Amino acid sequence: MFQGNCNPRMPRVNFNPCCNQQPVTSCINCGLLVSLQSNVEVACLCSQVTFTATITNESDVVARNATLILPLDGTFALLKNTVVVNGQSVAVENLDQVPLGDLEPGGTATVTYTVVVMENKRYVYSRAVVTTCICCCFESKVVNVASNLHLLQVCPCCSCGSNNVTD
Repeated sequence: MFQGNCNPRMPRVNFNPCCNQQPVTSCINCGLLVSLQSNVEVACLCSQVTFTATITNESDVVARNATLILPLDGTFALLKNTVVVNGQSVAVENLDQVPLGDLEPGGTATVTYTVVVMENKRYVYSRAVVTTCICCCFESKVVNVASNLHLLQVCPCCSCGSNNVTD
């Protein structure tokens, strides 16, 4: 059930959705799957890219107070009015703590957002992280689960004249 998505190099999150204030030092078999996709594989500087993060709870316990963290790392600028969680627009300043609420067993949350490519890097790697509270062995624990590593290539030859690169 666990997909090996815990990454010790991911940034520590200061948000704790559980009552237990002790940090987790090891990965837990939490049953969450996190996927990150974009509408294009190649973009140019100043173009808009829409990302979709899908979070699925494949465990038999509720993932409480789930929060999505999407580091933009200075490469992207968020278009603030484009963040949508499960079909509902969400007002956020950045993508450090996008609230997902409770994810029931078998439940799925979908988050879409649009960014503008601000840095002319050849390869931009992105990863989404979900922080949630899972009850394990009668104890609430904070769990961070990372998505797949998403690759967006930025074409250095393309100018800001077009909104998206097409085939």
